[in-house]
Amino acid sequence: MKKFIKGLDWYLFFPYLLLCGIGIVMVYSASAGIGLTHGGFAPDYLVKQAAFVGISLLLLVLVYRMRFAVFQKPFFLGILEITLLVLLVYVKFFGTKVNGAAGWLSLGFIKLQPAELCKFYFIIYFANMFNKRSRLITQEGILRATFHNFTPLIVPALCLLLILFQPDTGGFAINLFIILVMFLAASTASKLVPWIVGLVLILPLFLIHIGSGVIAHFVSNSQNYKLQRFVSFADPFLHAQTSGQQLINSYYAISNGGIFGRGLGNSIQKMGYLAEPNTDFILPIISEELGLVGVVLILALLCILIVRTIDIGFRTTNLYFSSVCYGTAAYLTIQTLFNAGGAVGFVPLTGVTLPFISYGGSSMITLSLCLGLVMKISSKERQLSSQRQPGIQIPRQ
Repeated sequence: MKKFIKGLDWYLFFPYLLLCGIGIVMVYSASAGIGLTHGGFAPDYLVKQAAFVGISLLLLVLVYRMRFAVFQKPFFLGILEITLLVLLVYVKFFGTKVNGAAGWLSLGFIKLQPAELCKFYFIIYFANMFNKRSRLITQEGILRATFHNFTPLIVPALCLLLILFQPDTGGFAINLFIILVMFLAASTASKLVPWIVGLVLILPLFLIHIGSGVIAHFVSNSQNYKLQRFVSFADPFLHAQTSGQQLINSYYAISNGGIFGRGLGNSIQKMGYLAEPNTDFILPIISEELGLVGVVLILALLCILIVRTIDIGFRTTNLYFSSVCYGTAAYLTIQTLFNAGGAVGFVPLTGVTLPFISYGGSSMITLSLCLGLVMKISSKERQLSSQRQPGIQIPRQ
């Protein structure tokens, strides 16, 4: 046990635990008004979220204790990709529908979202592919190395298309960004990787911000639920009684909170005004109850996780390790930006959860699996660094 605790990367593990703890408290608080509109009780959400955190923590420790070879075995990857393909096809035709998207598999206690699990799959799959083709990437570049044999790209492409056709635009965009960042990181000189990663993650947000206004002009009369998100994004107050209502209530919640908030449990907007106060719109509820201070704390903890993950990927010379780290950093970053950006009207609403904070099991489990792998990489890199110092012997795992 002492060896396990000593090997942990506390720059990752402590923010993770703190975010999970804050998430449990805020899910309980944000769920207070759900019983008035959708039925159920806040303690039910508290118990479920605590259970999700407990399961996720166990999975993180399990991944941390496993050998890297397990995640690189063709048998493991093959079983994982077949399972995800079957689940994606199943939820498309028989899945539980939420806001018009059939992306959930109901298992009673928990509703699994295969599109979330795909994020972990893509990260370990492409990291393994790049590692196997590392010499070819160095000699001929990432494009030639990738399309030299494009057969391994077929299953990931099918998974992306199935996610898009659910339709889950937010999940599709995040999965695609993760893959793009990993491709660029594998093909770029090491000194430029952090800058390239940052550019790829942030630039699309500005393009989405600009392009969404243009799209809204052409689809203003459409009754499609997804297209109405663009309309409400362009001018929510013009559609205050319809598609813009959610965003306006988000603004009210943020405005009500000010710097220090109204106090934990004292949100007004969660009492039937915001339709998803414990998932998509949990950040405005946090802002209303804990103020700007609470929002900054949460975003700072997420930023620590992201920066630390990028730093681990930057320092390693192992292409598999760096690919996993950059993929995980991309996952955390783009999901945070989509959720926070949607809440403040910078990007259209995508139905994306806030990492480790929003209610839900699929996102929590997938993020924990990815973070467990990054923590294992960090531990391995510290061991390798110590072995390079003369006179120090490290016991074999």
